[in-house]
Amino acid sequence: MNSLKRLFSRSKKAVSPVIATIIIVAIAIVMSIAVAYWLMGFLSIGTEKLQFVSGYATSTDTEFTMNLQIKNMGSKDSTIDMVFLNGKPTTDSSYDGNVLVVWNSTVVKIGDTVVGTITLDKPEWSPGISVDVNIHTVAGYQYPKTIVLP
Repeated sequence: MNSLKRLFSRSKKAVSPVIATIIIVAIAIVMSIAVAYWLMGFLSIGTEKLQFVSGYATSTDTEFTMNLQIKNMGSKDSTIDMVFLNGKPTTDSSYDGNVLVVWNSTVVKIGDTVVGTITLDKPEWSPGISVDVNIHTVAGYQYPKTIVLP
């Protein structure tokens, strides 16, 4: 029996503590990455990203019309809930009905492009003015574009 104990005690070989620690840390990192990818697929996390394709203004005797094209480059649908002009919401009473926006509550599907117009009355707006347009979405993102009136 003593010889058997000596045989086992001599043949014991172990991994050094440094190597064991490195292996455990590596396994923990791999497992956390796997869980993160699994959760992203499970929760269907998507990103919202709208991009201006074009933006320009035209003019008539009585009004300016800003024509904007926006494409959804993200991985989830976006809903436009408000349009800001020079930092003020277009529903603000300071514009006194001089602004007509046809974009509020517009849903932009993934990969789709929407065309919107903003009409401004001429007496309140004049040629050469830069108008900062901010498209605001339900998710809280803002997408800016500056347009100079002709």
